[in-house]
Amino acid sequence: MFLRFPPISAPVSDPFFLTGNGEIFARLKQETKAGKNTVLLTQHMLIFVTKGIKLLHLPGKTVEAGPDTVILLRKGIYVMAEYIEEGLSFEALMLFLPMKLLRAIAAEPFFHRSQSSATEPCMVFAGNGLIRAFKTQLRLYFDQPVLYTDQLLAMKQKEILLLLMNGTHQREVVDFITTAISTEPEDLEDIVRRYLLQPVTLEDLASLTNRSLATFKRDFQRIYNMPPRQWINEQRLQQAHLLLGNTMLPVGEIASQCGYDNPSHFIRIFKKKYGHTPQTLRAEMTID
Repeated sequence: MFLRFPPISAPVSDPFFLTGNGEIFARLKQETKAGKNTVLLTQHMLIFVTKGIKLLHLPGKTVEAGPDTVILLRKGIYVMAEYIEEGLSFEALMLFLPMKLLRAIAAEPFFHRSQSSATEPCMVFAGNGLIRAFKTQLRLYFDQPVLYTDQLLAMKQKEILLLLMNGTHQREVVDFITTAISTEPEDLEDIVRRYLLQPVTLEDLASLTNRSLATFKRDFQRIYNMPPRQWINEQRLQQAHLLLGNTMLPVGEIASQCGYDNPSHFIRIFKKKYGHTPQTLRAEMTID
């Protein structure tokens, strides 16, 4: 399943989200069965596991975090899973870190920006008494609604970053914030190819490459000599054609694996390119 955090619109009546003034501050995740999801983070985020084990599958390694750790994640796409022992449950708190917050902290007199940008998209820190107390209080906000939620939670967002900077990982947190607020564009070709088969929008890709949409389109055209939507569809449809001929996956599953969350749209553009629907083309390839 492909998920987006935070959601595009603030689910005001959802008890698993903390919102205020149109902004989403935090989410409570509770599970009784282990699962795996691909998650697009459009904001940087902190994860506090309160029950069970969180697994993040990164290129070349898997990061494991439990109740005594804090996960700091850069915006991007991650494969996440939960490990739940039989008869128990999983619970985690997600606290979103908007750009305006990170820029405000970086503007404080005490903040000394890093000279070298952090490259690790995921950092795992050991907790301490202050972190555990923060986590306990944040969890209470989901059960005991209070007035002035947006003002209080904005302070909580800043508080946790300052607490982390008081620990032994101060340099890593400073590096993380310095990288997060950087206006330097990311490698466009690397980002596009990394997320090619995910159901992301051009706006998502532009944000992940640290560009405006207009700049992203212009740079993409210069590199690939083709508009981004056209090139991306070409690559996805080639992959779909390959899967049709070499697997027995259902058409809907192939559409999903190739970045299309709407099977009808996938079938329509596939037929436009190859002259046949996926089912018809598969039948012809089977006969041949």
